[in-house]
Formats: sequence, structure tokens, C-alpha cells
Amino acid sequence: MRLAAIPFPLLLLLYGSIYLAAIFAMVSSGAALGSTGFLAAAAVAAAAYAATLWRVRNDPGASRALLLLAFAFAVAFRVPPALAEVGPDSDMVRYLWDGRLQLHGYSPYDHLPSHPGLAHLHTEETAAMPSLRHRTPYPPAAQLFFRMVVGIADSTRGMKFALIACDLLTLLVVWRLLAITGRNEWLSLAYAWNPLVVLEVAHSGHMDAVAMLWVAAAAYWLARRRTTLASVAFVLGIATKLLPVVLAPLFFRRIQFRDALLGAALFALLYLPFVEGSRLPVGAVPNVIDHLRFNGPVFAALAWLASPRAAAAFAVLAGAAAAAWARYRLSRNDPAAWAWPMAIALLAAPVIYPWYLLPFTPFLVSRATIPLMAWTVTVLPVYVVWRFMQEGGKWAVPWPVLVLEFGLLLAACWVVFARQRRETPASEPA
Repeated sequence: MRLAAIPFPLLLLLYGSIYLAAIFAMVSSGAALGSTGFLAAAAVAAAAYAATLWRVRNDPGASRALLLLAFAFAVAFRVPPALAEVGPDSDMVRYLWDGRLQLHGYSPYDHLPSHPGLAHLHTEETAAMPSLRHRTPYPPAAQLFFRMVVGIADSTRGMKFALIACDLLTLLVVWRLLAITGRNEWLSLAYAWNPLVVLEVAHSGHMDAVAMLWVAAAAYWLARRRTTLASVAFVLGIATKLLPVVLAPLFFRRIQFRDALLGAALFALLYLPFVEGSRLPVGAVPNVIDHLRFNGPVFAALAWLASPRAAAAFAVLAGAAAAAWARYRLSRNDPAAWAWPMAIALLAAPVIYPWYLLPFTPFLVSRATIPLMAWTVTVLPVYVVWRFMQEGGKWAVPWPVLVLEFGLLLAACWVVFARQRRETPASEPA
């Protein structure tokens, strides 16, 4: 029987069950990042994800009850990894340390975890974290989130649950944003079922989920012309993860002057408690730009031609230029206007870990963002580096993986945008 002939409710149950079985098998087997089991589970989940979205895009006429079933599957995908044990090498352990340090009156920007005078604050878990001798890279709003969570539950399980809550709130925002902008609400599965989101939040617990929520909320409130709320959410997004700063041109002449002042004041208030003398709380960011490289071929080429700082400036300017173009050529409600500027800046970044793609995942709901949707899948094979490191290999992405990741991204861009050029131009921006 052809799949197109199978009723959509049965297909949804089939694809959801396959996806859930893959995630459960990965967690129950204890598959490590980059292992064969991990990559196989990711591949199966990605196939179920793609098949579901293909059917949704071509046959969106399904009941609200069935959509709620799809959301129930999305929650179910997150349960097994949410309950899995967390190792000392997880970034969540550093989140706990930074939050605990603040609760005891210390700035995470001024004290390394290896400082002998702070030994009494360590637990067995934080004492074994790999970043003991590294400065924190997390901006002030992220630090305040860590402090809030640790004040409630000083455990990696509590931190992971808080991040999953941000993830599920983002799903709610995406769903309602699609509804108020007149788009197919089923496209919310592009976020809800995205394997990258499931693996990087529910499995690995990355704080990029917080920035993801704030950026999605900013887009939602701007679409509703609630400009004050949009401005506040946007500033919180930037102060959680620096990447969304390139979206600033989208707000030009779409918010009131008082909103801009409020946003600037909030930004200053978030940073002020962490300022020490004349030093800004930038943490390990300069060190990342100057020395750390991973999965960033564009940045490597630019840094070789000029300098690391010039290459970093180019990444920011390229993303901001894309946002400025989108401001005048696309509607405020166009998902591409939000996704592509962040993606372009990230493409030119010195480090592109898979979870760095999270901030633009709420916007993968239009044809123009299909290449970025593909990227969220093709980036997952870079986890083989984690396995190679355990076997004594180098901390570098093999060239076949780079070709797969960026080659498929370029191919998807060519297919999508070549087709768009043959169609009617978009309407004037609102």
C-alpha cells in the first residue's frame, strides 16, 4: 500500500511511534554522543520528522484533536532523555556552578571554579566538571536564569526540567504565532518534532533553549504589535545568547522610542550587577574568538585572510545586514526574516556546535527556511568528533562530515531559492 493512501491519523501514529522508539532505544542503551547508536537514533527520528512534515505540508486538513495528539507525541519524545542520568561533563553542571556561586554572593565572571577558596562550594558533580579552569561564557540573563533555577533545585535534573519547560513554552509560542499570522498550525511540528531540539534540550540540556524562547516571544509580540513586550523579550534574548543581536534591524521603526529606551535600560540593568571596575562581563567570549575553532570553515578562511577579530566582526555585520534587508523586503511576520540573519551570522562563527542552531529553530515554518531545517539535521553527524576524542582522536570535524553538513545546506538553498525566483514576489513589508 502506498503511504499516500494511508489515512493521516494512522501515519501520525506510525511516524510518532517510530520516532519515540528510536529515542527510547538511544536512551535505554546509554548511547554516547557520536556513537553508532546515537547517530542511528537521530537518523530514524529525522526520517520520521521529514515524513511527517511532508504529509503535513501536502495535506494540512486535519482536526485540532489530531494536532493535540501530535503535541502529545512531542512531549513523549522528551520524556526518556529528560529522565536519563547526567554526567559530570554536561554543560548543565557548569550552569549549576554559576548559579550556586551567585547565591553565595560571588560573580561567576570573576572567579574560576578551580579557585581554592571556593572548594567548599563544590559538590562531587561540579568538582569533576571539565571547565574548572575556564571562565564562564554565559551572558548575564543566562546567569540570572541559572541562579533562579539553582535557588529552586540545585541539581542537574532540576536544571534540565527548567530548560525543557522553556522548550515546551517555545512550542506554545510557535503554535500561537502560526495561528495569529494565518499560517498552517500543523507547521508547529517543524519545531515540536525537530530532532535537534529534542536532543539538545531534553537530552543534553543546553541553555540556548532559554534564548530560543525569548526570541520566539519577541517575534510573537511584535506580530501582535505589543512593542514593549517584544522589546523586553528581545533584550532578554540577547542577554542570554549574543547571537540574536543581529536581529536588531527588524525592530527599526516598528517599536516606539520609549520601547527602545526601556530595552536599553533593561540591558544595562542586566549587565550592571556583573560589572567589575572597568571590565565588562564578557567572560570567555574573547578567548573563543581568538583561539577556539570548531566546525567553522567560513570563519577559519576569513581569520586566515584578515584576523580573528575581523572575522568575528564580519559575522555580526553579515547577520545584521541580512536583518536590515529583511526589514525592508519582508513582512514582520515572515519566519525567514527572523531565521536567516541568525543563521548567516552563525555560518561565519568560529564555533558551530549543533546546539548553537537552536535560536532559529522556532522559525523553520516556511519554504524559505527549509534549507535551515535541513541544516538542523545535517549538523548532527559532527558528534562523531566526541566519539573520536574518546578514542584519542583530534578535536576537528572530518572533511567528509563538513561536506555533508554544508554541502547539503547549499544544495537545499539552491533548490528552494531557484524555485522562489520563478514565483510571484513577496508583498510589501508591514
